[in-house]
Amino acid sequence: MTLANAERVAFARSDIELGAEANAIIAQGRVRFEAYMEKKGGYVYGSTTAPGSRATVMLNEQESRLQGATLRNFVALRAGPGGELLPERCVRLAVFCRLSNAMTGSGKLRPGTAQAVANLLRAVPPVPMQAVACSGEVLPLTWLMAPLADFPLGLGEAMSLINGSPFTTAMACDVALTAGRRVRLAEQIFALSVEAAECPEGHFDRRLADRWLDLFYRKSLERLHGLLGDSRRKQLEHQSPTSWRVLPNVLGNALRAVAEASHSAEIGLQSLKDNPTFLRDDPGGDEDAVVSSGGYHDHRAAKAIDQVNSALTDLCVLASRQVAHLLDGAGLGLPPLLARAGDDVGAEYLSWGMTEPLASARRAAEATTLDAGLHDPAGNQSDIASLGFIAYGKHREIARSFDACFASLAITAALAHEFRHVPLPSALRPLGERLAKATRSAARRVDVVGQPLRDFQALLCACADEMTGADFAAFAGL
Repeated sequence: MTLANAERVAFARSDIELGAEANAIIAQGRVRFEAYMEKKGGYVYGSTTAPGSRATVMLNEQESRLQGATLRNFVALRAGPGGELLPERCVRLAVFCRLSNAMTGSGKLRPGTAQAVANLLRAVPPVPMQAVACSGEVLPLTWLMAPLADFPLGLGEAMSLINGSPFTTAMACDVALTAGRRVRLAEQIFALSVEAAECPEGHFDRRLADRWLDLFYRKSLERLHGLLGDSRRKQLEHQSPTSWRVLPNVLGNALRAVAEASHSAEIGLQSLKDNPTFLRDDPGGDEDAVVSSGGYHDHRAAKAIDQVNSALTDLCVLASRQVAHLLDGAGLGLPPLLARAGDDVGAEYLSWGMTEPLASARRAAEATTLDAGLHDPAGNQSDIASLGFIAYGKHREIARSFDACFASLAITAALAHEFRHVPLPSALRPLGERLAKATRSAARRVDVVGQPLRDFQALLCACADEMTGADFAAFAGL
């Protein structure tokens, strides 16, 4: 259960087959749970009690088995008003993450049930991104598990399918993977902008990291140096505007945020996040227990997504400032609006088109906190909402804004570079050639603000959200 395998499931559309070792781990956990229920039983939420706000209602043995015989008996399926759907890759990740409890060896699923969950990857069901936030993830899980509505279940399995926090783990995986790609793209487009603005190389001197003891700042400087290492650009005799000079700092923060999201994803993939949680004692021990826990509330992952949202928004702001400077041209040796003789008005649209994406990103970057409303109508059970879906919904809005802002910066930098009579650094030539081809495809030079801009925005989105890992690495030259 690793982020690397999550990427294969999400982008390469890999299926999952449980091998002999996995089945043995799952089976051992199930045997221990059944032995516990036979010997001790008592109050076990969702097994010997009704679910949700009726958690205080104890059931007899016959009622317990009838209630959990199938999901259709247990919960309302595809619950809630729904709305915009999650990306399919994120639903695939949720299927993968749903197996994490069983793979700890303390899950309550039987091997056949776990494989039935894995088989959902063959035709993933639709799951809404909106109107499913609740105290845990029961609402979205009633959509994810709907194809298993009539699958015969053992005692305790129904609750294991529709409780826990697999979606927040899936979203942390999705954000870590796609945001990591977007930061890589931002590095290349910013480096192209550095070339267009003729920034002094001292702004990105790797020795700066020796006096600023931050591993992510060092990594940012090293990546920029790798992209600009054989640059032949003429350099300004004065310092560049701040939006270029702070690139290592802001990119370093983005790398830190992606690293935290990745770490949160790895934790979620390898943790027991069931509710109720079956705690196994040592192999020879007799202290097994079933406890109600907060496994359905992955607070760390939601906050990690928030960090990424803030970091990507900051990158969008830098991009907008650099577009404005390049279009203005003053102090950079560039003509106003990057116009050639005979060009008509139009290049300023590259800046205007960033207005709404920037405003949307700023709104979405607001921190997601526990006061995000939830009013329990009965039972006093659910008085706090889980934040994963709320943070992830905002992330998707920021991702859209990122693609728009960096498409504008890329086209602007490409137009500006036409006035520089030196070749791009070798690491930037594939991107530069792709952009040069896009700008030349316009009927008139100013028409790059139309279809070429939209095409490059779509390409950025596809790079981050659709390509396999191998295809993205080839595109980005990694």
